Amino acid sequence: METISDTELAALLRERSPEAHAFAFREWEGAVRAASYRVLRSHDSVDDVVQRVFEELWRHPERYDPSRAALVQYLALQGRSRSIDLLRSEISRARRESADGDLQIRMSGSGDDAGSLRSLLDRLPSSEREVIQLAYFGQLTYNEVALKLALPEGTVKSRIRKGLMHLRSVVAREGDRAIEQRNE
Repeated sequence: METISDTELAALLRERSPEAHAFAFREWEGAVRAASYRVLRSHDSVDDVVQRVFEELWRHPERYDPSRAALVQYLALQGRSRSIDLLRSEISRARRESADGDLQIRMSGSGDDAGSLRSLLDRLPSSEREVIQLAYFGQLTYNEVALKLALPEGTVKSRIRKGLMHLRSVVAREGDRAIEQRNE
C-alpha cells in the first residue's frame, strides 16, 4: 500500500479493510496527534483524541470525501475538532464543579445559612431534592448517589443540575423581594 491514492484508500476504508485502516493509522497518526496537541497540550488527552478519530474513521468511513480534502487533512481536522470539543467539555465541567463546590460549602455550614438553604430545598421537586441532599448533605459522589437510588449516573447529574438551577432562581427571587421590601 505504499503508493495508493486517497480515493483508492477511501474505497478500501469503506469496505472495512483492516489493512487500509492500519495503513491510515501508521501514515497519519502523527498528524492527528500534532493537531490535537496544539489544542490540548496534554499527551494523555491527545492519546484519547487520536483513538477516537481513528475509531470514527473505522465506524464511519463514508464521512471522508476524497474530493474535498486529502485524508491527512481530514484526519488532522477531526483531531483538532475533537480536541476543541474535549477542551470545552472540561471547561464546562470545571465550572459546574466549582459552582457545585461553592454551594456544598454553603450547605455544609452551620447556623442560619445552612438552615435557610435546607428550607429552600423543601421548595424543590422531590426527585431533585433527594439527589441534592444525598450529594451535598450526605457528601456522596454522583456515582454513589446513582447506586444508592438505582438510577443512571447521567440522570443523577441532570437532576442535580436542574435542582441547582431551581435553587438559584428561588434565591434570586427572594433577593429581589428583599430589595423591594427595603425600598418600601
